[in-house]
Amino acid sequence: MLLNEFIESVLDTTAPFFTDDAVASEVYSVMRQGHLESAPVLHEGKLYSIVTIADLLPVAVSEKTALTALRDLPLQQYGSIGLHEHLFDLFPGVSLFPGMWVPVVDNGGRYAGTVEKRVVLEKMAEVFHLGEESLTLELDVPSSGLKLSEVIASIEKNDATVLSSGLYHSEPEGEGMIVIFRILTHDWFRLVQNMAKYGYSIRYSTPLSDEGVDEIREKALEFIRLMDM
Repeated sequence: MLLNEFIESVLDTTAPFFTDDAVASEVYSVMRQGHLESAPVLHEGKLYSIVTIADLLPVAVSEKTALTALRDLPLQQYGSIGLHEHLFDLFPGVSLFPGMWVPVVDNGGRYAGTVEKRVVLEKMAEVFHLGEESLTLELDVPSSGLKLSEVIASIEKNDATVLSSGLYHSEPEGEGMIVIFRILTHDWFRLVQNMAKYGYSIRYSTPLSDEGVDEIREKALEFIRLMDM
């Protein structure tokens, strides 16, 4: 998903920003009054840096540096995120920006506005179906010979839909893999029971909220097993 596919409704073009020739002590006053933790700094319409209250404090308390411009401060370079970038590609760098806002630039590299980190995180949660409507199943599987398609097929033959998945090594140098699925199903109990019968090692499954229902289902499954015999 490209950033510009969802950002139009959440892009803030009114958030305060400053040019690199702005006087640092004045910027400090504005940010203090506006309760701003950080703000973009522009040079000729393009993102120059991001200034924080911590950057400005040494200048603000010294009369000798009262007229220092932002460009004369040792501001850290943070970069930006572009409307043309994919949400997944920019996600790792979002947390590196100071404060709650992330600067956004257009395809030409010109400053377009800011977006809240919270919005990016919420969009990621939506894409990976991390809401209440889906459930989590975590399996411990050997990394050698792992075919994710086979695991998904085992899940989906139980009238379940895999909405998203992820995997990681069980140990820093271990041979096993942990596979996590977000799943939509009408019979979670049946799915978990059958995955265990297929030989999968279940590390975690979202608990069912009604233990009474669990007991009834267990008895029903036991009855079905007896009938099959």
